[in-house]
This record gives sequence, C-alpha cells and structure tokens, in this order.
Amino acid sequence: MNIYGIRYLSIVLAATAISLCSCSRGVTVSVYNPTATARNGLVVEIDASSITARLGKAFSVKDADGNAVTSQLTYDGKVLIQSDFPGLTTRKFVFKKTKDGEEVVPADTFCVGQIRHDMQDDFTWENDRGGYRLYGPSYRKGGGNVSGYDIWTKSVDYPVLASRYDDHMAGKISYHKDYGNGMDVYTVGHTLGAGMNALVLPSDEIAYPCAYQECDIIENGPLRMTAKITCYPETIGEDKDVVETRTITLDKGSWLNRTEVSYEGLSKEYGLINGIVVHKQNPDGYVLDEGKRYLVYADLTDNPKNDNGTIYIGIVNAEEPESTAYESLEPNVGDAVGHIMSRTSYKPGSSYVYYWGSGWSKGGVTDMKAWTEYLGGFHDGLLHPLEVRVK
Repeated sequence: MNIYGIRYLSIVLAATAISLCSCSRGVTVSVYNPTATARNGLVVEIDASSITARLGKAFSVKDADGNAVTSQLTYDGKVLIQSDFPGLTTRKFVFKKTKDGEEVVPADTFCVGQIRHDMQDDFTWENDRGGYRLYGPSYRKGGGNVSGYDIWTKSVDYPVLASRYDDHMAGKISYHKDYGNGMDVYTVGHTLGAGMNALVLPSDEIAYPCAYQECDIIENGPLRMTAKITCYPETIGEDKDVVETRTITLDKGSWLNRTEVSYEGLSKEYGLINGIVVHKQNPDGYVLDEGKRYLVYADLTDNPKNDNGTIYIGIVNAEEPESTAYESLEPNVGDAVGHIMSRTSYKPGSSYVYYWGSGWSKGGVTDMKAWTEYLGGFHDGLLHPLEVRVK
C-alpha cells in the first residue's frame, strides 16, 4: 500500500463551485478530483448549511454504491466525510434525513484528545496515524522548560494513548517501551521539537513558548480532533503580555496537523519561524525542499541501539516562507545540535497557517523517499483542492 497514493493526506478543502436545489431523495454531494493523482483516505469539508437547511442535523450518508459513509458536524459549520478519490474522477454521496426512531450505526472514533491532569496536565491527541503531546500549566509551574511538540509513535489505527497513560501511571508498563502499539521515544527539550512555531526577537533569539495555559478541546472525532491552545503571556521585545493562540486540527487518515497561529499584544512586525529539532544521532538526516514547500527530518529516537525504528517528521508551508535553512544550536541543548526551520514575518492582527506531523517506520512510513513524496503530494493538494458541489 503506497503512502502517497493509498494513504494520501487528509486536507481541508475549499468548495470551488456550489449549486443548491431540493431533492425528494435527499441531498447529493459531488466531489471531483481535478488532478491525475489518486487522493485516498481524504477528509472532505462541505458547507453544513447546504445540508442542514434541508435535512436538519440528523442525517445519514451513503456513497453511490449504497455503502454507509461516516460523517461529522464540526463546530465551525462544516460537514466532514472521508473517502477515496481517484484522479480526474467525480464521486457522489447522498445525504438523507434520519427518521424518528431509525437506528444509525455509531461511527468508530479515530481522532481524540485528552488532558492528563494526573501527568502534569499533558494535552495528548491522536488519530489512526500517530499521537502528539503538549506540556501544560502544572509542568511549567514545576519549573519545566520543554517548549516544542512531542511525538507518540503508533502502529495501530485505534486510540491507545489513554490506556498507555493509565498503565504507565499505575506502574504496569512504561509508555517508553513498545508493547505492540507504539511508544514515546522522542526527545524535545528546550527546542522547537517536532514542528513548533515561535516568534523571533530583534536580537535574533528564539522566543520559545513553554507549555500551554489553557486548552479547550472543541471536538473529539470521529473524523477530526480540534483544540484551541492559549499560551501564557510573554514579553516579546518591548511588548508585554503577548498572548499566543493556536487552533490545532488533526483528521483521520492524516499524517499532519493543521495549525493556525495568532498573537495578541504585538505593536509591530516580528520574525516568525517553525522548525524541527535535529539531534546528534542523525545530524545530516534532513531535507530542505528547493521550492521551500516542506522540511523533512529522520529522527533515530532517543536510543537508536534499542531497535526503536525511525520517526519521520515534516512541516509543510501553506504559503512560501521567506527562507528555509539549517541553523545550529550553540551551545548544544542535550542531544539537540540544531534546527531546520522556515522563516517568515508576522504582522499584528494576522494569522499564520502551517502543517506539521510525523510517521514511524514501524507504523506505515517505509522510508525517507516515501515521506518526502507524501509531503510534496500534500502541498500539491493544497494548491489543487477537490471541487465540491451540492445538488
């Protein structure tokens, strides 16, 4: 199964053409793939008002062959469905109102987040591809200074982080060892970790964010997890009480998180970066795309001799940054010797969108070539979204 063809990334889609009409048989949605590349396992966004105005919020979805399709109503007025979309092909889906008393088969949840107050307020989230962690207020109040995103590797397509935390906290099995479904073997430290963003001070020093202050898990599947992260007020240059807000979404079938970043309290433009830490275990294991579309790193984990596999990490830039480069850390931070990063400028009142995430050699990503092809294909998908029509 090809990661680029069969396991193509879920992306947020813009409806490029919409026409509406009533139909006694329900509402038909047509989705056209304008490229020759198959986009399979994709989560598609549809304007919810075009569905709910006719059917209400209780409806079922089937494809043209009559197969049931999982759907999700989102907090921001979208209907999500997931399916495969062959190149240069239109697929149709029929939405029908659910009758009173009609049984609907419950959908399995693949995308879920949780806050572990029993573990320094860790915010962890996952889908069927991988898992992630962000440190919380208890960690910061205890003197911690880890700043970047952490990774949980996964080799199964169902949620496991809650049980892994439960077992770890109960002293049964450590989540730092693989017992058939993944583990935590990634080192972050005082770095950008696996794709964090940060402002850059006039001195060119990185203003690393440390832990979140508030985390609001807005939706928990079945097809999408969305969380709003509010960071602690920080001093940036001459500006005091600057507050960063991030909205993170992770869809079923996706190897990448979509993250939208904004800052309140800035009086002028600052540099903004996103990046991936480079460890001494593989100092040359990175790729900077010539077109600045993506950054790639192959992390050999915190103990390569333990047969932990390779974690492939990537960032895709929604808009072309001003530059991409490797920058060394002087002095080194533990095993961290540098970052690969994108640089751009942030204007007060604006928002910045980018994508970041990871895959594992023991969890579906075969090698560096497959991973870079995936990221390049994902970027192409942003430029050429599927075309959605509602009839």
